[in-house]
Amino acid sequence: MVKKVLIVDDNKEDLETMKSVLEKWDCEVTIATDGAKALDALKSNGFNLILMDIKMPTLSGYDLLRLMRERLNHKVKMIYVSIVPEQEVDMEDIDGFIQKPFSPENLMKKINEVLWGSKGGKKWLEKQ
Repeated sequence: MVKKVLIVDDNKEDLETMKSVLEKWDCEVTIATDGAKALDALKSNGFNLILMDIKMPTLSGYDLLRLMRERLNHKVKMIYVSIVPEQEVDMEDIDGFIQKPFSPENLMKKINEVLWGSKGGKKWLEKQ
């Protein structure tokens, strides 16, 4: 199964880092540098996971989450990836949080926790 991930972040370095890590795990990655591009990407791709920054120009991660939930309901897992400390983040209606800066290992660990919980078992992002 192809794992399709949308990454939304206005920081090009963070965007490229996440893309590189996920592609090593055989994910098909689409990137968007703002909320409008992310909403456009939803029209053409059935994503399994969406990673999004909170602090972005024009459309914040909070606003983007609300709009995406209206379109996708809860069919897609969504995770904030942000420099904002987690205790300051409105976690309503989001599936998880990854603190920036992050290591590739921490990124994958947090994604697996969101997708599979702490129960273990087969990991969505497990190398074959």
